[in-house]
Amino acid sequence: MKKTKRLFLGMAILSLLLFTSCSDTTFEEETLHMQESLSVSDKTHLLSGNKSEDIQFDGYYVGADTLLYDHQITSILDVPPVYPETLKNDEPIWFVNGAGIDVAKQYKNMVEIAEFTGRPVVGIHNGTKEGIADVLEIILPTNETVEASIEKSVLEIIDTDTNVLLLGHSQGAFHLARSLRTLENQLSNTQLGQLMVETIGGGGMWFPRGPQYVHYANKGDNVPKVHGVLTPGALPGNRSVIFTFDDEWYDVPPEVDTPFIRVHAQIVYLRNRLTFAEARTYAPPFGTKKINLNNL
Repeated sequence: MKKTKRLFLGMAILSLLLFTSCSDTTFEEETLHMQESLSVSDKTHLLSGNKSEDIQFDGYYVGADTLLYDHQITSILDVPPVYPETLKNDEPIWFVNGAGIDVAKQYKNMVEIAEFTGRPVVGIHNGTKEGIADVLEIILPTNETVEASIEKSVLEIIDTDTNVLLLGHSQGAFHLARSLRTLENQLSNTQLGQLMVETIGGGGMWFPRGPQYVHYANKGDNVPKVHGVLTPGALPGNRSVIFTFDDEWYDVPPEVDTPFIRVHAQIVYLRNRLTFAEARTYAPPFGTKKINLNNL
């Protein structure tokens, strides 16, 4: 028991260090537009480096032109997505961002995802409380708003012909995993099998059986090792495939350049990923399979 407590404490401390360093505070001023049915007073400016107001958008959908939609009164299927310049696959990606990311930054990440994948993207916003408060969500989970938004969105496509890829980066993968565990109690194995889930540099450890999983872990990135699918005792999901690779981002803007960002940044993962369909061809008949992308 003492050994278990020491292990948990050690992982908690490492999580604090890792996810605190995830925060990117170098944002330019952005205007966030609420859906037209909301009043002008509900529109918000996020000033450079100030994220204190961002948590009010936790669980909101982020659409084209940074339009924000309250998940409680809007269907995610009605949210206009960000489209790539060249469309390669019209099945949307629903993207859950990591820690320390405000709506303005998530929107930029969505544009990047759309261009790399050739698919339309809608954001499910994981609101930031800034710094250590974000990290505490990993150790003492309290953020149920973004998870309720994910769950509501998934339930809208169950038993339909709509195919969606759920994508979580960093802490976003943690919230995806928790949402899927909640949905496990509401859906049949067949219904869970409809779901396509991908994590990149994910901080989620325990994924339920059923969905189709693809996970990516950069060898230099400690998040998947400490609080993700490479952690001892992790459950990446049955018939899941974990792709590892070794890469660094060397063109990091000087103001955000750290050894952690070089290996954990979204762009490092996007430029190493396969299409989801191709990635799933490597899935094992049962259990989990780990593949080094550098050897393919």
